[in-house]
Amino acid sequence: KMILFSIRKAFQRIPYRNSPINQIAKPLWVQTIKITTDGKAPSHISTEDMMKDHFRKRKIERSRDPIPFSAELSPASDANDVGDKFYDTIDPSKAKKVSIIGCGQVGMAIAYAILNQETAGVISLVDMNGEKLEGEARDLRQGSAFHKKARIEASTDYKVTANSHLIIVTAGAAQKVGESRLSLVERNTNIMKSILPKVLEYSPDAPICIVSNPCDIMTAVAAKIAGPSIPPGRIFGSGTCLDSSRLRSLIGRTLDISGQSVRGYIIGEHGDSSVAVWSSVRIGGVPFVDPAEGPSDVHRAMHRDVVKSGLEVIKRKGYTNWSIGLANAYIAEIVLNDGRSVVPLSTCVRGINDIETDVFLSYPCLLGARGVHRLLCIPLTKDEEEGFLTSADTVWDIQKGVWDAV
Repeated sequence: KMILFSIRKAFQRIPYRNSPINQIAKPLWVQTIKITTDGKAPSHISTEDMMKDHFRKRKIERSRDPIPFSAELSPASDANDVGDKFYDTIDPSKAKKVSIIGCGQVGMAIAYAILNQETAGVISLVDMNGEKLEGEARDLRQGSAFHKKARIEASTDYKVTANSHLIIVTAGAAQKVGESRLSLVERNTNIMKSILPKVLEYSPDAPICIVSNPCDIMTAVAAKIAGPSIPPGRIFGSGTCLDSSRLRSLIGRTLDISGQSVRGYIIGEHGDSSVAVWSSVRIGGVPFVDPAEGPSDVHRAMHRDVVKSGLEVIKRKGYTNWSIGLANAYIAEIVLNDGRSVVPLSTCVRGINDIETDVFLSYPCLLGARGVHRLLCIPLTKDEEEGFLTSADTVWDIQKGVWDAV
């Protein structure tokens, strides 16, 4: 006790700012380092700032700004300006507002998932069918005693979406029997033309997530309708976020581990030509596929199962909704809280892997409060790169049919 008393007294005589206790208490990332420059007095820089500056060049080399929807438009910013923007964060708040356009099975599944995960403080629903919409809103409100406070708004008038922090568009026509994909795209393009101007009128700064199918082409159409005044990346598609989840879940079930412990991506089309990036799949940091051998027939069968999994659900219940609802609730949580998570999302990929067209495909994206902040340049094997180029050609063959008319 005498020794401890003496130590305490000794520390009390040291100014607090320079005391060893104070220096120990500071986390490493806020401790300061003196740097002497020629002819200048020593200055102070935090370790965190030093690390940001050190890794800034690497971020520029390994990622890129979101790409404008057309090659005729200038890039969003100079690559050398990425440093400050990369760390420009927004304070999260539970009072954030999400608006969902289109309240069919998918739209309501998204609303239900967001409500249960307590992601937003306000959920606004818009649909053409006012009677059904009012019924859906009342149904959700009547369960308000079982979740934290959230306001449910519903209207056929887009005014209800004013000042949203995220817009999710699920509205679109279903494919008719015998209808071509191009015909479906043309009909949904007309629907998108009626939605986007109204959404932008009331929430001009909100990120917009496109879920309507075909997702990649509808995202491209939405970006072009919005025009060059909307920054690249502000409009993005949910893309292969769900496909990647299906792959991770399948691997998890196969190995009897949590799908959250599986990391990996499916890129390209949200559809048949998607590409499983097996070289990216890790389980606790361990590669799922031997780099020296590459994917086997079993791995390729797993990917085929993922591609067909949505159709298997549709065959049995007529539609898919819960999984896409959860996927978009996950996206909403990242956007509303500026989570800066890497998610495979649909965006313009012109210039990536020598793609020359204005095609939109899913690619690993850094997602935050303003939408897609950066595209991560993921290393691909030769086979994966060829598959990605094939996927680009497949989607562009349909997209070019409506591109000039948008």
